[in-house]
Amino acid sequence: AISLLTAVYGPQSAQLNAFTTGLAQIAKLAPNPTNSSHHQERLAHGAIRNTVAEIEGGLIVSLRAQVAGEIFAELVGLGKETLEGDTEAAKNVSAVLIAAAFEDLMRRMGSELAGVVGRPKLEEVLTALKNAGILKGGEVGTAQSYLKFRNDSLHADWAKVQKSQIQSCMAFIEALLAKHFS
Repeated sequence: AISLLTAVYGPQSAQLNAFTTGLAQIAKLAPNPTNSSHHQERLAHGAIRNTVAEIEGGLIVSLRAQVAGEIFAELVGLGKETLEGDTEAAKNVSAVLIAAAFEDLMRRMGSELAGVVGRPKLEEVLTALKNAGILKGGEVGTAQSYLKFRNDSLHADWAKVQKSQIQSCMAFIEALLAKHFS
C-alpha cells in the first residue's frame, strides 16, 4: 500500500501521510499485536481499493491534466512577458518558449487524448489528433500552420519569425488549454 500510494500520489502526499499516520495510531491504540496487524491490514486494503477507484474513475488522470495545464499556462505567460520586452532578442526568446510549448502540448494531447505512442513526427501527431476528433474544423489547419513557426523558431531562423505568429500561437495554445486541460 505504501509503494502504491507513493507511486500514484507522491512521497509527500496527503494520502500517504494519512495512511502512515493511521498505521501508527492503530499500532499505538490496539490492545495486542495480533489485533493491531488485522486493523493495519484492513487500512491497507482500504487505501489500495480507494486508489484503484480513483484511477479507474479518471481522477488521477484529470489531476495530471490540470497540473500539465498549469505548467503550460506558466510557459505561455513567460513567453508573453518576454515578448513585452519589444526587442529582437525578446521576440526570439519568446518564439522559442512558445514553439516548445506548442510542440509539447501537441505531443501530450496526442499521447493522452489520441493514443499516440512513442515519438512520431509532429505532423503525425496532429493527424492522430484530427482522426480522434480532438482537433476539429479550423483547429486542424491552424495547428498545421504552426509547424513552420515551430521549425523556424526552434532552428533559430529568426528572419522568418514574426511577433504576430508568436501572439497567434499563444492564443491557440491558451484556447486548447482551456478546452482540454482545465
